This record gives sequence, structure tokens and C-alpha cells, in this order.
Amino acid sequence: MIRQTIKIILSAALLVLSHTAAAGHHESGLALQERQPAAVMNVTSVNLGDEATSITAEGKMGKYGKVYVTYKLNYGPSGTEGSSSGQGRGVIDADTVFTGTFNGRWSRKGAILTLRNVVDVDNGDKNLDIITFDTRADTLTVQAYVLK
Repeated sequence: MIRQTIKIILSAALLVLSHTAAAGHHESGLALQERQPAAVMNVTSVNLGDEATSITAEGKMGKYGKVYVTYKLNYGPSGTEGSSSGQGRGVIDADTVFTGTFNGRWSRKGAILTLRNVVDVDNGDKNLDIITFDTRADTLTVQAYVLK
């Protein structure tokens, strides 16, 4: 029960943050700073299921290096939205590897999926990632905003 309440609160906060991030150019909106330029990742697999879909991707992501990521999308009642979670690893060199975990929400409009996740990176970074998955092009565009 407590876990479900926390998920609902987190989901509501993500929706508010994602709308204000998109409207950050308004003087009354919350202006979020980009962590790094948007990164394009290549989708390496999509596994469809009755209750969830998993997506894996890889690509270069600025300060995090070569990144491998897995997104788990749980379906909501409509089938076009739901919760998201997952993990990522960023490799800089033989000794420097970042680990990130995230939770959030996703929605689909036509062939485009949008994920909004709060990401905790083991170096202390906390990001709001807004990910756009173009299912026709097999690419994910990741916009990372600084939360901490």
C-alpha cells in the first residue's frame, strides 16, 4: 500500500515536472537546466509482452560515455500509457563506469513513445530524463535535465 502511494506521488510529480520543463521558457515556469546536449541512442531490442514491454538501447551520452540501457514499460488500463523503470550503465574507460536506476511514466501517441523518468546515478547526479522513442526509426532521443 505504501509503495503504491509512493509510486502515485512520484508519477504526479513527474507529470508536473515534465510539463514545466517543456514550458520552461515561460517566466512563471520552472526552468530546468540541461545536464548535457540531447543524445540519440539506437534501439537494439524490443520485447513485447501481455503486461509489459522491455526496450534496450545503446549510444553515446556526453559525460556518461557509452551507455547501455533497459527500459521496462508496464501497461496502464488504456494500453497507451503506464509506469516505467529500468537501469543503465555508462562506460567512460576501463576504470570508470556509471550506474543509473530510474522510475517514471510513459505514454504513446501514434508511433512515438515518450518516457519521463527520474534517474539516480551512482555519482550523485539526479536527472529528469525525457526520452522520445521513434518506433519507425529505432532511435531514442534522451534529454537529461539537472534535478541535483
